[in-house]
Amino acid sequence: MPMKYSWFHHHDCTTEQADELLANYQRRGVEVERSLNPDYITWTVSARLPVARRQQRSPRSFSQKVWD
Repeated sequence: MPMKYSWFHHHDCTTEQADELLANYQRRGVEVERSLNPDYITWTVSARLPVARRQQRSPRSFSQKVWD
């Protein structure tokens, strides 16, 4: 079964932040896009990341006996 992917967005980034995010994602081999926001000052960086089927469970040692 192929892995599902979804877009994750970093909104209102400065130019420096957008460049850093872009470099980090590209270094990891992730598909990434950068787009200028309507205010012509900030950027939105979008990365296509894998989606987990279910949320990762916390270890039983972190749960309290009252919750059981």
